[in-house]
Amino acid sequence: MENKYYITRREDLRDHADKTEISLQEWMGFVKMDPDMRLENETTVKLPDGSDYTYPSPGKAVWLYREAGQASPREVLFDYESGNVVISNPDTATLKKIQHIAFKLNTRVFKETPHDTGHIIAEEPVLVPRFSFSTMMTPFRKVFTHVAHSLQQSIFSLFNNSPEKIVRNPDDKTKDQ
Repeated sequence: MENKYYITRREDLRDHADKTEISLQEWMGFVKMDPDMRLENETTVKLPDGSDYTYPSPGKAVWLYREAGQASPREVLFDYESGNVVISNPDTATLKKIQHIAFKLNTRVFKETPHDTGHIIAEEPVLVPRFSFSTMMTPFRKVFTHVAHSLQQSIFSLFNNSPEKIVRNPDDKTKDQ
């Protein structure tokens, strides 16, 4: 059984009306900037008679992954299909690369999983889009609450307590005037 992973911006991978897709230019630009990847833009298959057939496949990329102790890199295919990047049968290192790509492109990862009725495409809980207003504000919520509380207390002490009522040194019994 083949495992397929999809790097996508769609909320539901089966929704083809969703126009929030990775553009071919964006994908090709990413691949050109990654020193470990190269664009192939064509696919070659071996026919039953032994001959090779090559056809255009825009956006097809190869990741050259070198494991420790290996002389030559291993090639992992990343196919661009309808605004999604598709990877078949990834290993652990490839899953990390998928997460890296999804993070850089601000996308999500879906995994096609087998089910009794065929193939069900479900979101893999490896990554969610990295930027949203609520996730960016999370670290600042406590700070804002603390600052607002401190400001409220300062204003309250200025207007509700006159300087004559504040005693600086209780032993000295001197009051501000």
